[in-house]
Amino acid sequence: LLRFTRDSRYGDSMERVMYNTILGAKPLQPDGRTFYYADYNFRGIKFYHDNRWPCCSGTMPQIATDYNISTYLRDAEGVYVNLYIPSTLRWRQHGAQLSLTQKSEYPFASQIQFELTASRSEEFNIHLRIPAWADGASIAINGKRSAEVAVPGQFAVLRRAWKSGDHIELELPLKNRLEPLDPQHANPVALLAGPLVLFAITDGTPQITAKQLLSAKKVNAHRWKAEIGTASLTFLPFTSIEDEPYSTYLVVS
Repeated sequence: LLRFTRDSRYGDSMERVMYNTILGAKPLQPDGRTFYYADYNFRGIKFYHDNRWPCCSGTMPQIATDYNISTYLRDAEGVYVNLYIPSTLRWRQHGAQLSLTQKSEYPFASQIQFELTASRSEEFNIHLRIPAWADGASIAINGKRSAEVAVPGQFAVLRRAWKSGDHIELELPLKNRLEPLDPQHANPVALLAGPLVLFAITDGTPQITAKQLLSAKKVNAHRWKAEIGTASLTFLPFTSIEDEPYSTYLVVS
């Protein structure tokens, strides 16, 4: 669908599944125990499926393999950058030999850097996916702010005669936001930062306001905390949760 429609929402969905399920899954066991059904209840835990080799046990490793072929897409006019993963793409464009290397700590840091090498100067498009949540996103080319507007929910199109050594900086502000379970109702909600769902580490039902939830602050690379009166509530991304009970959604006042 992404390849045929060029609709960035498919890339957004792919990214969210990757960070909030696939990369946080328990490993497949030799005896057939698999982590397939992620638990997103109010008192969730990571667990193995009771049955050995359930019908869809191969789906998760297959999806993980597919990310390798979905990070970049090509057409006659250039390249689409769909996923922001440290990597290098090498290809030929109208006879020119090209490579595009991206480096970042995304989604735990907001800046993504790209560097191009080229056998000769060549004009083509570089499309960058701007996630629907990325209000205030910006692009710079060779240190100068690009005139191309980074519209959330679209691919930004950068066209120029690219040459070896050109570099791009993409800034995707990772602001906290609340997303309801049901868009037609205000509660319950999940806390997100960029593509990451931040899971409350709790086996209870904490009393918290929307303001307190949105004020959650990053205290180290992969941990957030929200102050609730004299106490605090810890939040972790799915990749950092091991055996702790967690709550995906919270009821806020």
